[in-house]
Amino acid sequence: MNTTPSDNNQTPNDVNGSPSAETDGETANGAQTGTRSLVQAPRALATSDRRVSAHVASAALQQRIMTLVSALGDPGHPLHARAVEDLVTLGEPAVPALIEALRTHEPWLIAYRATEALSQIGDGRAAGPLVDALRHPNSNVRWGAVRALATVGDARALIELRRVARTDRSKTSWGESVGDTARVVLDQMQSRTLLARVAELIKTAIACVLMLVALIFAWSVLTELRDELTRIGRVEPAPVIVAPPMPTTVPQAIVTLPQSPTSPPTVQPMAPTPVEAPPLTGVVVTSGNVRATPARLPDNVIGSVMAGDALIFLGVTPDGAWYRVRLGSPASASSQIRSVDGSGWVSASLVEAPERVPVETPPPVPTPTP
Repeated sequence: MNTTPSDNNQTPNDVNGSPSAETDGETANGAQTGTRSLVQAPRALATSDRRVSAHVASAALQQRIMTLVSALGDPGHPLHARAVEDLVTLGEPAVPALIEALRTHEPWLIAYRATEALSQIGDGRAAGPLVDALRHPNSNVRWGAVRALATVGDARALIELRRVARTDRSKTSWGESVGDTARVVLDQMQSRTLLARVAELIKTAIACVLMLVALIFAWSVLTELRDELTRIGRVEPAPVIVAPPMPTTVPQAIVTLPQSPTSPPTVQPMAPTPVEAPPLTGVVVTSGNVRATPARLPDNVIGSVMAGDALIFLGVTPDGAWYRVRLGSPASASSQIRSVDGSGWVSASLVEAPERVPVETPPPVPTPTP
């Protein structure tokens, strides 16, 4: 009879391995995994919260920009008066929406005020769209684009501004000539280009001078080193310096002159210091031209001012239609008055003037000969 080994001789460890060991390993691994999950969960939540907050902030910013751009062309909107200033404060994030507003033909006020904001932001991305806006059907928008290109214009803008100055005879709704303004901006841009070239030449000359000085210094160092090497091994006695005899000074008696009791010191009265009256200051409300005489003539434009510039008011015509002004502080970098004393005439519709400006009778305006 065959006999088989008894199953009672096999232990559970022989058949299934060590259950207790495997159980302990699984328990340890599960504890480590749970610990890592507890540590990583707050980090993941914090990262997710930051991403959501950034997305919400970006969406809110875009919504505010679109609201302000819409308010540019709506005089009844509560944000209309401050829309340009708020967009300039936002800066670069508002540039794409303002560029898109330039392509708006109706209402034209949105595109016109967009040129004002882009001019003050000064972002180079607006140069191409502003050049395209020189062909806008509304003369006010074209005038605003010309003014903005004075700040952000490039080489292509120079070509288009020459075309506008030569061919555009239209005027804005407040009487400013688009072509005349283009000529003024051309002069400004060409002056800046010339100054930039002169500055580059000066920088090159300074670099050459510094290089020459460095070469001379290096040559002198090499010469001294060569002379020092030739004197190695030779010790020269130090020179003996004998101080010259010092002269002996004889003390002298101090003579005090008696003062006359009958002649008291005379006190000269001090002249009063004149007090200068503070200058009368105001601000530019709408950008415009500065003229040599208080009249809109095609050849008397001597400068321009930008909205927000501070002005010093020197006089006003008897009819109150023109003010003689000088640039104050702060003023835009593109604003200028090209006259001997730095003053010129601006229309009263462009500025917010102070009270009690002295009345000034200008010389008669010459009548153009036919």
